[in-house]
Amino acid sequence: MSESERLCLEVLKTIGKTLSQMNLYNPAHPAVRAMLAEAVRVLSTILAEIPEGTLAYSLDADKVIANGRIVGPVRDLPSSIGNTFTRFKLNSVTFAAGVTEEELSAFCQLAALRPEAAKTVVPAKFLSEKGVSRILLNEALYAKVDRLPDGSPAPAETGAPAGGPSGASAAGTPGSGGAVEGMGEGGGGTGGAAEAVEKVQGEPIEKTIEVLAHRATMDRGEQSRIYGTVMQKIRAELEVKVQEATRELKRQATTLQNEQVRTQAVLSNVAEGVVVVDDSGRVLMMNPAAEELYGSSLAEMAGKPLSEHVKEEHLLALSKETVVPNDKPVQGEVAVSGKDDTRRTLRASTAIVQTEAGKPVGVVSTLSDVTKYREAQKMQREFVAHVTHELRSPLTAIRAALEILEGAVSSKLKADEQRIMTNALRNTDRLEDLVNSILDFSKIESGQMTVYPKPARPELLVQESLDSMLPWVQKKGLRVETACPSSLPTVNADPKRTVQVFVNLLSNAIKFTPAGGTVRIGAGPSRDGSRAVCFFVSDTGPGIPKADQQKIFEKFIQIASGEKHVGGTGLGLAIAKAFVHLQQGQMWVESEPGKGANFQFTLPCYIPTAEEVAARPVAKPKPWWKRLLGLK
Repeated sequence: MSESERLCLEVLKTIGKTLSQMNLYNPAHPAVRAMLAEAVRVLSTILAEIPEGTLAYSLDADKVIANGRIVGPVRDLPSSIGNTFTRFKLNSVTFAAGVTEEELSAFCQLAALRPEAAKTVVPAKFLSEKGVSRILLNEALYAKVDRLPDGSPAPAETGAPAGGPSGASAAGTPGSGGAVEGMGEGGGGTGGAAEAVEKVQGEPIEKTIEVLAHRATMDRGEQSRIYGTVMQKIRAELEVKVQEATRELKRQATTLQNEQVRTQAVLSNVAEGVVVVDDSGRVLMMNPAAEELYGSSLAEMAGKPLSEHVKEEHLLALSKETVVPNDKPVQGEVAVSGKDDTRRTLRASTAIVQTEAGKPVGVVSTLSDVTKYREAQKMQREFVAHVTHELRSPLTAIRAALEILEGAVSSKLKADEQRIMTNALRNTDRLEDLVNSILDFSKIESGQMTVYPKPARPELLVQESLDSMLPWVQKKGLRVETACPSSLPTVNADPKRTVQVFVNLLSNAIKFTPAGGTVRIGAGPSRDGSRAVCFFVSDTGPGIPKADQQKIFEKFIQIASGEKHVGGTGLGLAIAKAFVHLQQGQMWVESEPGKGANFQFTLPCYIPTAEEVAARPVAKPKPWWKRLLGLK
């Protein structure tokens, strides 16, 4: 591609970028003005090289034509350029020397009109009313050339139509010229014509016809007539063949374009905000409506991934294929970011309207007041906290009364009566655990739960957790295996909450492991190489199906597997995962049905501060004679 062809394409690309920015900002915005200035600068550079001072663009199938010369494929242009030609039925757009930013801005305003508004606009009248005189629509102008592409002089004007091979021909269109280099001056003959054809092997068809016209006659006017007649027939034949070959492709392209326009029209009427991202999903531009929606300015979000700014009330659905390949089908994968409650609420309140063929034609939405939703959530949390606090006092009194009663009359109770007393005490313990779990989860959801990390040894956390659950393990007849090397680094953890995490995991492992099974607990280095320690609790129970492995971490969810009637609140794993996240760790499960479950979580290593490092005592080297004798 020559430099002039590249500049011709650059003009249309810059206009396309200007149209994209006009979808975000008004025409007076500095970003829009900067793009307009760049487009005018490139236009002026090109027009200065053209004697007639005019540059006419047209689109022919998949080619971009400038002053009658192919300068590149349409696919290299922004889609808005092709849409503008199609929407306003433009055969050509001509820019004349001296075009100003205001005139180009008026043209971009015309191209940026929404489809509904564009239907009522006459393009030429629209530009005329805005004082535009150097941008002409559907008036292709041609430049008169003095010499042909091979350097020979152009033939004298003979009254042939403008754009033909006579005096006025489209820039870049080969006309007829003087004698071709290497050919004689005489008329054509069979041998001479064959020799001429042999010389132009591999040349374009225009060049071949030009050579044959020169061989046929020395009369410039006759040469021009022959050239024009032959080229006209060739073009007519080619046009018929191309139309036959591309008729179905054009229908399909029109269908796809119409579906795209229809879908964009639906989305444009539903959403006011516009966000532009690059191929990696990083923010390039945002209009004021999008800034208000996100609660952040463009300056704060520019260059950052859009998914990093998803807040509690946001739902972001972003295609994983921001770049559409042209050599394979897209997978249609979409990454959805947002809080689970928000995702469920917004998905349940939005429906896509589509045709029988599955093509989207509309959207139905019903959105509740976010303020009312938050108030309801707050009332729910306050009610739960109030009820659980109120339950604690009478529950404590009942527990104390039962313990006093058991101590006073246990020796006098019969076996059945003792069993009733034991069940009563056990049920009060279960009720107390339930109240404490609900209260903890209520604090976690409201953001009131806090942790107090400090340096802690992994082996001590593992041992303390196992000691608290060992009687239950022994009572059920399970084997216990521990694996926690003392060489592991110190972790930064809240010991009380970490032990609570272990207790919840061990409780599940014990409940779901049949008698004679094995429960393993321990810790080891993080497998991903990060500065963290990975803790685990595994069992030889029935395992967890893949489809349920994410559900088990949700509140009030219990999976039916293993022993029947294991009981529980369905909050243990949700609380455990929340405590791990509060300590900057991660929790997950690895399991296969029939092969047990392995719950794992990480806690970050403790990194001492500079003051702590400086305060450490420096060990003095032992004298040589102590080292020699091996003395301390």
